[in-house]
Amino acid sequence: KYMTTPDLSDKYPQVDFLNLQFTNFGKKGFFSGKIETAICPDDNSKVKQILGEEGNGKILIIDGQGSTRVALMGDIIAESAEKNNWQAVIINGCVRDVEALSNFNLGIFALGSVPKKSEKKDRGEIGIDIKFGGISIESGNWAYADESGILISKEQLDLD
Repeated sequence: KYMTTPDLSDKYPQVDFLNLQFTNFGKKGFFSGKIETAICPDDNSKVKQILGEEGNGKILIIDGQGSTRVALMGDIIAESAEKNNWQAVIINGCVRDVEALSNFNLGIFALGSVPKKSEKKDRGEIGIDIKFGGISIESGNWAYADESGILISKEQLDLD
């Protein structure tokens, strides 16, 4: 049976969701996985670094602080994420290379798109607790996402 975030929300009403409107720029519909977190203030150095490492089916959630000044991911980093077995990238911020992103078998959720690339000054942190969209997210939490929204759970949920 195909599971959706509305089904999961009904089954687990205590599970929070990110109260922001995201667009899915990737090819994947429903996806789920363990979370790795990063905070990236208009600088995608850490995004590039972590998505260049083995992802083991995890989901990277980036707090780009809602910025629309620069894109935190484009086609080159998305290609690296796919190659290194990341399940998805969720960005509280923007992407670019939108036409190319739709070809990757990844979940790519972001608030929007802008053409400008970010500076690379190695600012930001990986594995830090982040807070946006009305909830706190820790590295090691679980995410469940599709076009209807993104659920964040402290525990792994049963998809049966």
